[in-house]
Amino acid sequence: MGWEKIVDILSWLKDKLPIADRLEKIKNDITKLENEKNTILVSKANVKKAKRLAWINSQLYILNRRLQNASNSS
Repeated sequence: MGWEKIVDILSWLKDKLPIADRLEKIKNDITKLENEKNTILVSKANVKKAKRLAWINSQLYILNRRLQNASNSS
């Protein structure tokens, strides 16, 4: 009896909270990283920015692959 109430509360809470699904989170992360990349590319280059840009590119590659794999499996 106690577990049913907990499950009901959790399902109600899930419907009320604005939780983005996994694909939406990946898309949002890609957008944020692309915006940061564009900001870095506009400014003058240095070693720190180059390392950050390399990390951003690797993350974009990973996130785009995840998005592609998720859309292929759906």
